[in-house]
Amino acid sequence: SLNGVLYTQNELAEKYGYHDYTQKVGVLAQEVQKVLPEVVAPAPFDMDENGNSRSGENYLTIQYEKIVPIIVQAIKEQQLKISEKRKEEQTERK
Repeated sequence: SLNGVLYTQNELAEKYGYHDYTQKVGVLAQEVQKVLPEVVAPAPFDMDENGNSRSGENYLTIQYEKIVPIIVQAIKEQQLKISEKRKEEQTERK
């Protein structure tokens, strides 16, 4: 249910001090939050000293370093399924 996206910052991001218009790649925090809420956090630029949203929009950020172990495990599980499927197909051919 996650989709990789290409994006560039918009004028709203510039308002918050970002000035990098190079193309980026990522995933959408709102999609990630539905399946992996532990890797999504409030965006630091939008937090006041009390941990509240300055803008009232509750902007989010993704902690990509926390996604890596999950991806590694998913690849391992997928490879195991592929190996099992190949064994089944070899057994059926005999």
